[in-house]
Amino acid sequence: MKSDICVKKKIVYIKSTMKKQIILNTLSASIALLVNSCAPSTPAARITKNPAIFESLSSSDQELAQQGEIKRGMHKDGVLIAWGKPSRSSAGSHNGKSFEKWIYTSSTPVYTNHFHQYAAYGYGRRGWRGPNYGIGFGPEVYYVQRTAATVVFDSNNRVSDWMTNR
Repeated sequence: MKSDICVKKKIVYIKSTMKKQIILNTLSASIALLVNSCAPSTPAARITKNPAIFESLSSSDQELAQQGEIKRGMHKDGVLIAWGKPSRSSAGSHNGKSFEKWIYTSSTPVYTNHFHQYAAYGYGRRGWRGPNYGIGFGPEVYYVQRTAATVVFDSNNRVSDWMTNR
């Protein structure tokens, strides 16, 4: 009888440690994915990742792309090396000519302070809680997406216009 209890405790312990291990593995994989997705991408890293694309550019476009700059007439691949993948893209037609527009966004923090009062009634885990009053105050940070830059390509995949916000 006593050994049955010990075995049951070991099984429960093993199950709980397995759950903990699964949770830890999932958490560490999620953190690794988040860290890698938030890692800054530089022109040098994009050149290393795409050497064939970089070699296909003209020498003047290669120099600009290495510095993270673009110019009018640059091929779409040069912009990809210089600035990376866009946040959004769209296509359209203007005056009978087709174009593609790449939009780059950035996050801007907005800091706010708030003050609020609250009152609540209701049931809790132990039954009727009765009234609950309080006040709250605290800083909050919101991140607002804004357009940082746009690049317009003509039908030959060359930069026709570009704009950055300061």
